[in-house]
Amino acid sequence: MTEANVVHVFLSRGRFSSFEDIRSYVDAGWSENGDAKPSVFMAETGIVELEPMCVEAIHAQDDGHLTPVVPEILLRGASYADQWLPKVESTELADAAICVFAPNVVTNPHGTALHYLGGFTYHA
Repeated sequence: MTEANVVHVFLSRGRFSSFEDIRSYVDAGWSENGDAKPSVFMAETGIVELEPMCVEAIHAQDDGHLTPVVPEILLRGASYADQWLPKVESTELADAAICVFAPNVVTNPHGTALHYLGGFTYHA
């Protein structure tokens, strides 16, 4: 039996103009000294021990959607979506999403201006 993990899902509408715009909000940077510098998203949500490969950014336009869509459509290409997406009950329209998968730990999911859908379990 595989261990259950949690994905934290955040939605946005109108905040990000592109996939690159989302990534600049999510991805850590580097100081002039070469030290890791937390991103705005990391600071707001209290992510500790960031594993960048386990944070997925989704922009509706990348899938050909010119207007905001429901999570069921926006998130269907996310990792392990077949396991956790059926648990999402929201019909909120969004044009961008951020999915934070284990081993990342989100300590303050409500600290961001993005809409926090919740944490959903999946088996890797």
